[in-house]
Amino acid sequence: CVMHNITARKQMERELRHLATTDALTGLSNRRHFLDQMRAALARHRRHATPTLLLMIDLDLFKQVNDRYGHGVGDEVLRHCANLMSHSLRSNDLLGRLGGEEFGILLPDTDTTGALDFAERLRQRAAHEVIVTEAGTVTVTLSIGLTAFTLEDHHIDVILARADRALYRAKESGRNLVELEPPPE
Repeated sequence: CVMHNITARKQMERELRHLATTDALTGLSNRRHFLDQMRAALARHRRHATPTLLLMIDLDLFKQVNDRYGHGVGDEVLRHCANLMSHSLRSNDLLGRLGGEEFGILLPDTDTTGALDFAERLRQRAAHEVIVTEAGTVTVTLSIGLTAFTLEDHHIDVILARADRALYRAKESGRNLVELEPPPE
């Protein structure tokens, strides 16, 4: 009988899995992992017709934060906003950093009214938070676009495009807003 201690190998596997699924700066799901989970959520939605919504969130005028205070402060602001958003979620929601200053939130088992209420509370909370950094205080607002999964959705790109349209409508309408796609009638 030969025994091997595989503790170190198992630890390395856990670390590699963490690196493959996690954004290094914020500790949130990275884009790849978020999109994988979104595909799984779409499959569940199509199988069980459970309401699921996607929020796309952008930190308004974030480039100005980096330009004025530097990228170190910009990183602090991103971590602060990630923390604020993650503490607003239920255990079955998923928050991920999609890139730069853009985040996504999957809200399974949530109807449109509930998602709009959640998004508005999140937007207001962010607007009233003061982020204390070594370079001074910074305030950030959020533009949020959201869309519901539909039974006609066969691929996540369609859902991402709708949420993106809502996000850009929020930005074009003055920022610090929540928009729904398709717009309410």
